[in-house]
Formats: sequence, C-alpha cells, structure tokens
Amino acid sequence: MNAELPDLERTVDEGLLIALSAVRMAVKNDIIVGALREHFDYDPGRYAENARSELHRLARQNEEYGRRVSRMSKDLASTKWRLGLTNDQRHDLLQFALRLRVHERLTLALDAVADDADQVARIVASAQRTASEEVSSAVSSKLIELAVDQREPDYAEHRDERLEAFVLINLAILKAKHDAATAPEFNEY
Repeated sequence: MNAELPDLERTVDEGLLIALSAVRMAVKNDIIVGALREHFDYDPGRYAENARSELHRLARQNEEYGRRVSRMSKDLASTKWRLGLTNDQRHDLLQFALRLRVHERLTLALDAVADDADQVARIVASAQRTASEEVSSAVSSKLIELAVDQREPDYAEHRDERLEAFVLINLAILKAKHDAATAPEFNEY
C-alpha cells in the first residue's frame, strides 16, 4: 500500500523555515567574516542586501527544482500510453504533482520575504545577535586558554605577548558587547 502524501501547507511552511534558517546562517557568517577578515563595520543595509540576495537565489533554485519535477512527471506520465502505470507509478505522479506545488509556493514565499523590509530586518538582526554571541564566546574561550599562572617557568619570557593578546581580546569583547547593545531590537522568527 502506498504511503499518504504529506500536507501541502505544512511542507511549504517547513521548507520556508529551513530556508530562512539557512539565510540567517549565511548572513551571520558574512557578518563574522566581514568583521574579522575584512574589518568591515557592521552595516545593516549591506547585510539586508545579502539576505535579499540569498532569499531570491533560493527562490530561483526552487523554480528550477519545479521545472525538473515537472519534466520528470511528464516523462513518467508518457509511459502510461505505452505500458500502463503501476500503483507505485501512479503514486509517484501524485508525489510529483505535490512537489511541483511545494516548489511553486515556496518560490512565492521566499520572494515575498525578500521583498518585505521588516522580515529582512528581523533576519539580519537575528544573524547579528548570533554572530555577536559566537564571537564573544570564541573570545572568552581564548581568554580562558590564555590564563597563565605566574609560577610557570616561562611566565616572564611570554608575559608581554600575553598582555598584548589579553588587551586585544578584551577590546574585541567590549566592542562586540557594545555592538550588540546598540543594535536595533527585532523579534526573531
């Protein structure tokens, strides 16, 4: 017996949640890399454009998946004139039809989010908070790693380097906390 097809609305909603999570992660990574490697200041407009671009890219990807599913469905349907369809093949046709509708609706949903400035701003704000938390956590871990006991034999030899690293890390923590405290508040998804 064939399995029941999943609910269209639920499938689209879950697909959208997964896509939004991927976009937030991409923006978060861009924020971290921009800050650490490129020394960019935090610019919500730049990251909003990145989020919109990612959302539209995922929408176009879903359009392509929809076209591919449509071709697969047509290929399978054309066999019924030659051989007739098995129960599994009929179920596959239903599955293809559902997948096509999911891709079409997900494409529309992703484009709608990309065109909604408030939703894009929430994605960027959430990504910024997560980026700040990750950087702060990494810096704190590094500080713990750098904790030194002055009774160690090479303490005096490495004291100046450790002090310099400590100052740089503390400044980074203070900046990250300042940036997080001054970022606009938006509700997370």
